[in-house]
Amino acid sequence: MRDLIKFRLINKIEKKIIIDSLLKLSLVILPYLEKNDYRLYISSNRLEVESKFPSIYLISRDQGNLLEKILKVEIVCSAGVYFGFIRKGIFHLSLEGAEFFLNENKIPDQNILIISNKGEKAILYGNPILKRMIFNIPSAVQKDAILLVLNESRELIALARSEIDYTNYKLLNQGDIVANILTDKGYYLRRKQ
Repeated sequence: MRDLIKFRLINKIEKKIIIDSLLKLSLVILPYLEKNDYRLYISSNRLEVESKFPSIYLISRDQGNLLEKILKVEIVCSAGVYFGFIRKGIFHLSLEGAEFFLNENKIPDQNILIISNKGEKAILYGNPILKRMIFNIPSAVQKDAILLVLNESRELIALARSEIDYTNYKLLNQGDIVANILTDKGYYLRRKQ
């Protein structure tokens, strides 16, 4: 705990970075966060600075009020929903943050890709998304879009970046890459312990 540098509200620069990234995913996320008075906190310690990047947490108004009282007397490492991290001036949404917005119906259909059962296994082993793995792709998908990858049971398994738009999708062979995985639930099992 002594390695903790800070746990604080995000500043204006960090807020702009996060807003810019979230706007690329959905236009309804920011109004939703503001309407419900969610707050974003940043946490960084010496270990994270050396190996990772500062973590961002999404905290409700009530949690935030309680947290502010606790921060006056205690050291806090994390609170709320792990929302993502900032690296090189870009905010990277976490699976937990994406799932939060998915559960609140704030992700447009054009950013949701549904994978077949065989495709799910391949993705959880760290493979890119191939055309043959896709169960359902939105007709409005754009190149470089952030996609929430769901299995056939509509459970979030990964975040990916689209390599094609829908018009090019039709021209692909079954073994061609449609999207590259940014993060997936299998990572937790594959990483070195």
